[in-house]
Amino acid sequence: MGYQPVLCEIDEGVALVTLNRPEAGNASDAAMAHALIALWPELAESDAVRAVVLTGAGTRHFCTGADMKLASEAGDTGFDAWGDVPEDFFKPVICAVNGVVAGGGWHFMWQADFAIASESASFLEPHVSVGWVPLREMLGMALRVPQGPIRRMAYMGTAERMPVQRAYELGIVTEIVPAERLVERALEIAKIIAKQAPLAVQTQKETFQRAFDLRYAWRPLYDHMHEKRIQVDWESEDGKEGPRAFAEKRAPVWKGR
Repeated sequence: MGYQPVLCEIDEGVALVTLNRPEAGNASDAAMAHALIALWPELAESDAVRAVVLTGAGTRHFCTGADMKLASEAGDTGFDAWGDVPEDFFKPVICAVNGVVAGGGWHFMWQADFAIASESASFLEPHVSVGWVPLREMLGMALRVPQGPIRRMAYMGTAERMPVQRAYELGIVTEIVPAERLVERALEIAKIIAKQAPLAVQTQKETFQRAFDLRYAWRPLYDHMHEKRIQVDWESEDGKEGPRAFAEKRAPVWKGR
């Protein structure tokens, strides 16, 4: 079998899903996005799956968001989809954070039920440094953990990176483990969950989703600001300048329009 942007293995009621673009920081391109979009419904329908572990290939990056090289060439993200965990996916999802979380990688962090991380994990939000708006990433996280650190991260861009210990203190991750044990430990936890009564677990997750998930609890705001984000990211001069400057390895020249 040839290259696959997303890998999936199922064992003892748990699906191990791996973002498989390590050479690009596990950043998403169209192939990865559409592979995830196709995979989530399959996992939802499968009686063999009761929980999911989501991780990144390699040891350096969990997910660094959209592929900025493609963005600089296309004038936007280069594709019109993202492989979000659906709001009506009611099987528990655990992120096993094996490295850097940045940009769109935060989608998976707030859409998962919880995360554990390796000792080498770190976290940053670079959107404003390339002229884009971290709307879903940071709003989703602000519904999960204290707002102050999330707002700071949203405004600081690439100038600041959060270490894994700080992420643990804030509850962004629930456990820190040695890198070599990360996936093993995540699977251990997921298999315990998979042994519980599935209808009870899924109903409890649905309750959490409807009460706290951005796409349920804050849908009008989400939809309203999404349109504004598109204008800033894809239609403004700054939104095009940021990815160009990133690709050319130079400081951006902002015009505020």
